[in-house]
Amino acid sequence: MADHLEKIDTPQWMLDLFKAIDTLELSPEGGFSIFADDVTLQFGPKTVHGIEDVKKWFVKLDEPFITQHKVANVFQFGRAYFMQGSAVMRKKGDAPDKSFEAAPLFNLLWFNEDGKIIRYVVDFPPEATAASDAF
Repeated sequence: MADHLEKIDTPQWMLDLFKAIDTLELSPEGGFSIFADDVTLQFGPKTVHGIEDVKKWFVKLDEPFITQHKVANVFQFGRAYFMQGSAVMRKKGDAPDKSFEAAPLFNLLWFNEDGKIIRYVVDFPPEATAASDAF
């Protein structure tokens, strides 16, 4: 475990989590299984508590879109991981040329002693919040 901020390769659990978010694969063995049952999600201005409500939040947010997360950099400090990346998105039914990139996108993921994410913070530029009615 890193005792200083260290750039690392993207962990498989992170790729699995973003794939689950992009596809809304909510099964118990999918990418969402990395979350603790009592996880807290801070997504921009919105706070959600508990794994079931976190899943509902992502369904509400992402169901209207085709999304693909892109990871640019990952850093670790102890049980905390920081991801800098983006998400390529388009509304379902829109042509591929209507895609847009939500960037920059920052994720901070804190793990508990059991190896599960207990706190997940997602943030992005303030103008992205103002432009969305999902919050």
